[in-house]
Order: sequence, then C-alpha cells, then structure tokens
Amino acid sequence: MRAAVRAAALCCGLFSCVAGAKEVLPESGPIGETARRVLLADAAHLGSRIVAVGDRGYILYSDDQGANWSRAKAPAAPLLTAVYFVDAKNGWAVGHDTVILATADGGANWTQQFSAAAEQRPLLDVLFLSAQQGIAVGAYGAYYETSDGGKSWNTRKVLEDDKHLNALLKLADGKLVILGEAGTILNSTDSGKTWTVVPSPYKGSLFGGLVADDGSVVGFGLRGRIYRSSDAGKTWKQVDNASQATLMGGTKLPDGTLVLAGAAGTVLVSRDHGQSFQPADSGGTRAFAGATLGPPNSVLVLGEGGARPLNIPSGPKR
Repeated sequence: MRAAVRAAALCCGLFSCVAGAKEVLPESGPIGETARRVLLADAAHLGSRIVAVGDRGYILYSDDQGANWSRAKAPAAPLLTAVYFVDAKNGWAVGHDTVILATADGGANWTQQFSAAAEQRPLLDVLFLSAQQGIAVGAYGAYYETSDGGKSWNTRKVLEDDKHLNALLKLADGKLVILGEAGTILNSTDSGKTWTVVPSPYKGSLFGGLVADDGSVVGFGLRGRIYRSSDAGKTWKQVDNASQATLMGGTKLPDGTLVLAGAAGTVLVSRDHGQSFQPADSGGTRAFAGATLGPPNSVLVLGEGGARPLNIPSGPKR
C-alpha cells in the first residue's frame, strides 16, 4: 500500500520553482485538467482508489486509476509531503507546519489532528503500525508518535543531533527503519519503542526506501545513490546506478517490481528485489517526487505535472 516517497527533496529546492504555485482548485469535487498542473508529492493506493497529496495542502483522489481526479474536502494546510492508509478507510497526511490530517472515509473528507507551525519543522513521512499506533518524522529530528489513532501526538528525541528524518519503513516482526540526512539510518526491533543508529555506507542524504518481496530493504537518495540491505537494515551494499540524478520516491508493484523516481525525469525499474535497476524512458526531464500503481502495465509518476501514467514494459521477475 505504501510508496516510500520522500518530499524531503522539496525542502532541498528540487521543486522550488513550483512549490509556491498559484494554481487554485475548487474547494471540493472534480477538478478536470487542473489536476495536471498541481504539484503532487506522495500518493497511496487503496484498492480502486488513489489518494494523492501535495502543494498548498491539496488532497486529490481518483477512482479510475488516475484518469480523473477530485479534490477532497480538507482544512487549509501548507505543502503536504506524505500520506499513509492503514486500511481502505483510515489514513493520515503530514506536511509543513508539523501538520497532521486524518480521514476515516477513504480520503474524501479530512480533519486536522495536530499542527505546530511555530516549531518550523516540516513532517516528511508518516507510518501506522495499527489503527491506533502511528509515527510521523521530519526535519530537524522531528519525531511524533500516537497510541490513540492520532487523538494525541507526543514528541520525543530519537537522535542526539537534529538531522532530518526523511522516511519510515515497516519490515516484518516489529522491525522498523528510518532513513535520513547525511546517511542517517536508524533501526528498531520493538515497533519504535527504542531506536539504534546503524553505521551508514553513505554520508549523503537518503530520501526514501522500499521493502522488497524477499524482505530486503532498498534505500535511495542524493546523487542517485541506491543501497540494499538483506539483513533488516543492519548492513548495506551499494547498488550500481549510472545516473547521478537524485532519487526522491518510489513504489512496489503487486508483482514485486520496484520503481524509483526522481530528478530530471529519472525512473528506474528493478525486477530482482532491488539487486539491479534499469532506466525507463519517462519522455521528459520534469522532476518526479514518487510513483504509485497506475493502469495496467504502468505506474503513475508524481511531481510537477500532477500524476501521469508511465508504461512499464513487462519483464521476467527474478
């Protein structure tokens, strides 16, 4: 259900030319071609529905694989960077001003659960382990958790310094991984109660990650760097990538294919659990923030041009 997309890259200026776009949508309902001009940062796929979040607090949803979009009814908010659904009805979106929004009807209507604009710490990812237990992380070491479905959010410090925490990944058996600024990698084996700093293979930022079908973890980020762990995030090996374009997000398709997306129209595809990646032609150089499942044999890539389908040629899964 989850694409570990990280719009931390938005904070690094990769979308600075459009992050302050003046595109104005109707308060709710169908939005037509305007959807192609809205900056989208992340999306979640819920059966037949796709819910996407992005610039100016916009939340869009589609019930026809991204062909048509409607704007959800939601409180005014700044840039939203990530969205996560624990089931087909209950989801959360996070973003700048430490804002946290929630929905109980599959993304059509949202309410605000939390905000702390004075802290000036954008939230960059959110993950729920159950309908009650959730974690949100972000810039300058921001870490918030809830045990009551978001009725209350409490902050605590999981790093000695204030490096940005960009992405949260859920593995099996209560194992979690955080990826962040300056190669930050944190592991938890107890569903987030405690965290351990892991020696990192890279000193540049890691913006996102995916968990492959074989349980391996793939992390990616600045300058096109990709790393893979086969032991639940304890040790990492670099994966070859000829491109140096920053990678910002991605998704795992139902057949196990991994898709990464990023700057300069970069899209990479793996069918061997992240051991190798091949480029896919996106037909342009516009930056992508991530991807999610689209129509048959395609993904929807998200970014400056809203969400658009990109054909992913079929191939053997190894």
